[in-house]
Amino acid sequence: MRKRLSALALAVVTALSLAACGGQTGGTSTSGSSDTQAAASSGQTIKIVCPYGVGGTADAIARKYAVVANKHSDYNFIVENMTGGDGFQAANWYTDQDPSTTDLLVYGFGVAYRHDLGKTYQTEVVDFDRNDIYPVADIDDRTWMVYAKAGTTLADVLEKAKNGGIKMSGGNPLSDPHLALGSLLALEGGTVMTVPYDGGAAQKKGLTDGEVDVFVGTTQAAIEDVEAGTIVPILAFAENTMTFKGPDGDIVAPGVGGEGMAPELDPSKDYSGSILPGGGFIAVRTGADQAWIDEIIEISKAVWADPEYSDWISEIMLNRNELYGEDAKAFEEEGCAKALAAFKLLSGQQ
Repeated sequence: MRKRLSALALAVVTALSLAACGGQTGGTSTSGSSDTQAAASSGQTIKIVCPYGVGGTADAIARKYAVVANKHSDYNFIVENMTGGDGFQAANWYTDQDPSTTDLLVYGFGVAYRHDLGKTYQTEVVDFDRNDIYPVADIDDRTWMVYAKAGTTLADVLEKAKNGGIKMSGGNPLSDPHLALGSLLALEGGTVMTVPYDGGAAQKKGLTDGEVDVFVGTTQAAIEDVEAGTIVPILAFAENTMTFKGPDGDIVAPGVGGEGMAPELDPSKDYSGSILPGGGFIAVRTGADQAWIDEIIEISKAVWADPEYSDWISEIMLNRNELYGEDAKAFEEEGCAKALAAFKLLSGQQ
């Protein structure tokens, strides 16, 4: 465990030191291809904009990607955090950039989901068009987990959800964790309310302090807490089980379908709609030069092929799901369709 956490800490510290010496990249030129080729020949700094704060899963992955990408290219990749609106501020900023920009965006499924919900159901104001963002490579594929305080079972949570409702931390209302749990509970005749917190540490503290009943987050976000026995994983939004190291040995969290389905769930019901793609992509502005897209794809393939990245992803229990270009775009569209269906279910519109 110490080795795994040390690797994560080293990745963040190393990339932070790289970020400290980074500069701005061009985003106003209209010459497109010539600017991109100039970037290739100059070895210039390439900024990766992460819409979330330092220390979270998305930030850690972006920084590890930058460190490894620097080994496999002539560029100096750095990470810059641009927080606000749970990803919306960075998306707004990025879609205002010229397609010729060499800045990259960490583009999450949650932003795409909320964009579509806002546009379709007016759940919130959306000032950008996600079609202006093109996912180039899937670098973060995560399984959402439901965590509870030690001694709390899935049966306890389901019962409370059916009798007055439960509270959860993990993202904002209509975030992908909320859509996943909310749609599952709707099938069970239960309800959930999201209590927003600023960051994963606060979300977990809300659980341990008894302010919420469950925390829905990534595997990486709670590995240390589960091993310490502070919280326990009680459900994985997956067709398989997820195994964590606990203080007294392995803890197996059941899934929502397949052979690993939780026995507390109704086997006659289909919960697969709650398995929403999570994580996100390295993205460019739609309209970027194809040569630049192809180069980022090749760099991303090299990153995945490097054990420094792929083994680390495995250590923090994320999934290896390599998708590039149009395949990545199709995966985004598939996820957005599932998110709209999940919203209809949890909101009682179907």
